[in-house]
Amino acid sequence: MLRVGKVKYLNTLPLFYRLEGFEIVEGHPSELVEKLRAGEIDAGIVSSVEYLLGKDRYLPLPDVSITSRGRVCSVLLLSNKRLEDIKKVKLTPSSLTSRLLLRFVLKEGYGREFEEVEGGEDALLSIGDEALELRDRYRFYWDLGEEWFKLTNLPFVFALFLVRKEVPKFWVNLLRSEIWRSRTEFYRDLRAGRVSVEGFSEDFIKTYFSSCISYSLRAEEVEGLRLFFRFVKAYNTNPK
Repeated sequence: MLRVGKVKYLNTLPLFYRLEGFEIVEGHPSELVEKLRAGEIDAGIVSSVEYLLGKDRYLPLPDVSITSRGRVCSVLLLSNKRLEDIKKVKLTPSSLTSRLLLRFVLKEGYGREFEEVEGGEDALLSIGDEALELRDRYRFYWDLGEEWFKLTNLPFVFALFLVRKEVPKFWVNLLRSEIWRSRTEFYRDLRAGRVSVEGFSEDFIKTYFSSCISYSLRAEEVEGLRLFFRFVKAYNTNPK
């Protein structure tokens, strides 16, 4: 049975809503990347930069991603200081993509660099459900999906569904079709008011999945991904 990695964040819910016939392995983004590299899982929704680092190892599933076109709502720079006063940032260890996106936003958008610290920080980079929980505890927050869109007018691809190249084509095709089915059924139930998630209101769930997150991977998303990869290569030739 195909082993499929699932990030334990709200934003992956549509992809796994009705996904059946696979062994699901849950973990944080960085954990799943390590498992995918080691062959401990066969496929997974992982940080998009992992594809840049391992094109020889992976195939991306066509038209499957976690993307924003504007605000993403759950990848945030949080601070009680104004942006011009931020010099030290505590970075999430969970997502290399979000850390490099923050570099892009601050460098290209505001002409600023920052120091990575483990304590005594001026700001915190937070992602996923933690970001949704922490947002209202800080005076200021910057949505990195929104900041990227303001600078580029392109969607930002946070995660890709990568499959190891040795996986038989039968499994690749089955995974793609089942993810499509899962995503379709999720949005059908969302429109009908049949989706509920503990800890989140119905209004928030509808707003989040209709206004913050997209799951397509078409021409504009690929263009945004290529632009980001060019920045990553120029900024750091070995972004591990």
